[in-house]
Parts: sequence; C-alpha cells; structure tokens
Amino acid sequence: MKSLGSRIGASRPAPLAEQWIEVHMKRNSLVVVVACLGAFWATPGYAAEGFSANMRQRPSAALRVSGVPIHSAKLIHRVYELAGFRPLWDPSRVSALETAIDGLSRDGLTPSEYRFDAAAALLVKQRAGALSDSERVDLELLLWEGYIRAVYNLAFGKVDATSLDPDINFTRNFSGRDPAPDLLAAIKSGKIADIFDRVRPQPTGYEAMRGALARYRAYQEAGGWQPIAAGKTLEVGALGPRVVALRERLRATGDFSGVAAEPQLFDADLEAAVKGYQRRVGLDVDGVVGPGTLRELNIPVQERIDQIRVNLERQRWILHEVYDELIVVDVAGFEILWIKGPDVLWRAKVQVGKEYTSSPLFKAEIEQVVFNPSWTIPPGIMRRSIVPKLKKNPNYLQEKGFLLLTQDGKEVDPATVDFSALKGFPYIVRQPPGPNNALGLVKFLFPNPHFVFLHDTNHRDLFDRRTRTFSSGCIRLEHPFDLAERLLAGQGGWTRAKIDEVVASGKTKTVNLEHKMRIVIAYHTVVVRDGRVQFREDVYDRDGKLLEALDGPFRVRRKDAESPLGVS
Repeated sequence: MKSLGSRIGASRPAPLAEQWIEVHMKRNSLVVVVACLGAFWATPGYAAEGFSANMRQRPSAALRVSGVPIHSAKLIHRVYELAGFRPLWDPSRVSALETAIDGLSRDGLTPSEYRFDAAAALLVKQRAGALSDSERVDLELLLWEGYIRAVYNLAFGKVDATSLDPDINFTRNFSGRDPAPDLLAAIKSGKIADIFDRVRPQPTGYEAMRGALARYRAYQEAGGWQPIAAGKTLEVGALGPRVVALRERLRATGDFSGVAAEPQLFDADLEAAVKGYQRRVGLDVDGVVGPGTLRELNIPVQERIDQIRVNLERQRWILHEVYDELIVVDVAGFEILWIKGPDVLWRAKVQVGKEYTSSPLFKAEIEQVVFNPSWTIPPGIMRRSIVPKLKKNPNYLQEKGFLLLTQDGKEVDPATVDFSALKGFPYIVRQPPGPNNALGLVKFLFPNPHFVFLHDTNHRDLFDRRTRTFSSGCIRLEHPFDLAERLLAGQGGWTRAKIDEVVASGKTKTVNLEHKMRIVIAYHTVVVRDGRVQFREDVYDRDGKLLEALDGPFRVRRKDAESPLGVS
C-alpha cells in the first residue's frame, strides 16, 4: 500500500530531511509526510490571500488536478466556503487521514485507491520550498478527494449495484442533507475517522464480516494452507500422508484443534472436524472427503479473502437501512429469515430460480396473503415454455387443467384456436386452485415488476436437496403456513385453525395485511453465524463480476451523476 509520501525518492530531499529519513526510514511513511508538512504549514503566507484567492477561483465542477478527476469538487467548494477559504489539512489532520484510510482494508477496500501520485509529488516539491499557491490548493483538493471518495464508498458501496444487475433496487439515495458541515467539523476536530465510523453499516453482521476478513488475512499471514493431493476418498480408517495433510488443513482454519494419537489415521475426531467443515461451507455433511469436499478444502486463502470482500460490499448496499423487522430471502443460502433487530425469529428452507431463470434481487413490501391461489402464468414462462408446447400439442392446456382466457378474463375454448398460426399470444393462461397448482395452497404478494412472489409448492421433496435452484424465479417456501400465521398474527382472528379452515374450503381467499412487511431478496455467498464463517456456493456466478468491479477504478453511481457525492 502506498502512502501519501511513499514516493519521496522521486527527487533529492533537502539535506536535513535526508538525514531525518535515514534515521527513521523504517517507520511508517506517514511520519515522513507529517515532517514534510510541518515545513509546509510553517511557510510564511500559506494561509494568506494567495491560497484563499486561488481556492475561490477553482471551478466547482469538471475539475481535474494533475489528471485526477475531482468528483467531489462541488462538495469541497462548499466546505471551503464554510471555512472562509482557509487551508484545512495541517500535519496532524493528514496523519489522522492516513490512519483512517489504512483502516479501510478491514472493510475489504483498497487504501491505495484513496491516495494519489500527484499528492505525493506535491509533498516532495513543497519540501524543497517550491510550492506555488496554486499547487498548495491542488494538494488540499487531492486530500479531500481521497477522503470523500472513501466516505462515499463506505456509505453506498464502491460498486454501483445497478451496473451489474439493473433489477437491484436496494441501493440508497442521498438524503438531500448537505454533508459539508459534518466534514468540516470532523477535520477541525481532527477526528477524521469519525465520519467513516458514522457511515459504515451499523448492524452487528457487518462488524462480524469485517472480523471474518481479518481472520482470513491472519491465516494468509501465517502461511495459509497447502492443497491436499488428489487421491482416493478419505474416510474413517484411512491411513497415510494425505490424512496428515487433511488434519493440518483443517487446523489452519480452526476446524480441528485436537492432538492426534496417530497422525496418519483418519479417526473419529477427524471425522467430526470434517463434518463441521462441510456444514460450514454448505456441503452434504457425511464426514467423508470426496471430490466435492476436497475441492472446497483446496480453495486458496486469497480466494476466500476475496469472497469475504465481495460480501462486505453487498452488505454496504443493503445494511444501512434500519428496520424494526424484515424478512430476508438469502438466495445463495437457500433460506428465508424473519429478523427483528439483531435476532432471527424464524428460519426456513427455500427453493429459488434456476441459473437461467434466476431469482431477481430487490426489496419490496409484502401486502397480501392469498389462500388457495390460482396461478396466472407470467409472460416469461409463457414465452419460454407454454407457447412452444402449445404449438406442438394443441391439447396441452386441457391435459394440464389450465384455463385459456382473453385479456379481460373471459374463458376461451382452446380447441377453437390455431396456436401454430399465432404471431403473438393475445391470451392469458391460468391454473385454477387445487392440490396440483404450482403455487401450492398459499402465496404472498409484494408488488414488483418481475412477477416474483413467495409461495407454497407441490415439489416438497426438493427441500431435501443441498442446492435448491428449481423454480422459474419465484421463491418456494418449506413452511409457508408458518409464515402466514406469523404475518397474520393479531389481525382479525387469523389463528392457525382459521387458516386451516379456509384452506380446507378450497376457495380462494385474499387477505390484505394491516401492517405491510418489508422483504429483501438478497444474495450472500459468505455469512457469519455464531462466530463461524460460512461459505456458500456462488450458484449464479455473481462473485467474479462483483470482485472485478470492486478492484476496478473509482466510479460515481449512475443515479448520482447529476449530484456528485451527496451535494444536492
């Protein structure tokens, strides 16, 4: 990581500075920067009219400094207006900024991205006493730009989620409040990191994920782990050096901590450790190291670190909003959770969309519960599945018990329609309520443009599978009536007995919720549960694209193009 003063060798320092560097060269490069800046701020006239006049003349838009785009120019100008256009970055504040930026590595961000070569070059030049007023202003602008970019990335995420997936709607808008007074107060107090702490997601899950990142970086610093050689399946009773390698691999991540009486023997203690590891990474738990478990064990520590960084970014997208209660569908984890504050009140398995009909990620509000629902087939499924089958078999609808309707709901006899001659499809296809309905006996509606909702299913055997990507995008629930009972508790006498009575009637019944419930459909390939880091399969291959963007250049989100970095 390159600090603001890490390139001081670019030109020869003044004699005194050269001696100082020789004595202290093993210390943090920031100390060099601060020593240099001491001379900088001691220069007569630095805070005089020259700096003020030059700062006033700088444009508050489309500003670049030594090739660096100052995205936050408008906001920086506001800060200096409040400060009377006086210089703000004294040595102690630069030191605090450096420390705060170093701390961003714990968030999975890259500190060097918030420092600029141009700033380092200016520090070298000022040490020689050669800075003009204009260059002094340049230096302050570059320090501010790095600081505000870091604040922006912590508050909203570095990656524009909609650039990866236009369906995502849970990234936040600016509040409209002018952040300039808060930034000025932070720098005047010298508590630069306070703003970082304020804009980080506050839920404990984010801090737990930061802890997971630190833990895996510690594993890396300790040497990581060596891959286990390919070979026969390892299970209780196996002998040999691969068993030794397995035990050491599990020891490296704390999954095994015992002392083996016979290191080359796969014993019951090692089996228990393998089961714990399999549970932690979402594998079938059998205590046997076959190809799948071996593949997971051999994932390098750097890949695990990157996976955690990616999921910290996802949390920056969604964890800033504060909810008393909400429902989270974790697509990659194949589960649904009812969360209140820090507590999980209820959890169940789900089935989600196939890879090519992936469940979209978004937030909404559950408004209705429908018992004995019919199913109006969404346009995407009509186009991909139903229409081609109808053209091959005109009796398909009758065989499946589906109804053919006009757009205004009038029933049409399928025998009167030549499906092979249709250019478009001007009809609606609906499956009536019943035990064979694809939605089961209850569904939960939340308005969204994707025709996605939660529902029961008549494919209950699939909940026993580890990977549950079976639907056309909707979320199938393992225990839908438990959810219905919770959502309707305290509303109009809706007890479990009443629910069962309505379902037994076979009649469709729609119930509007008196209190809408927020739902977030999210995607996490790493979570921390009870202090243990759990990894999940990236079933939709989303991690790689997000990592590439996370390691890419700084960008302002599309939605912020007209209001750079929070100034509205």
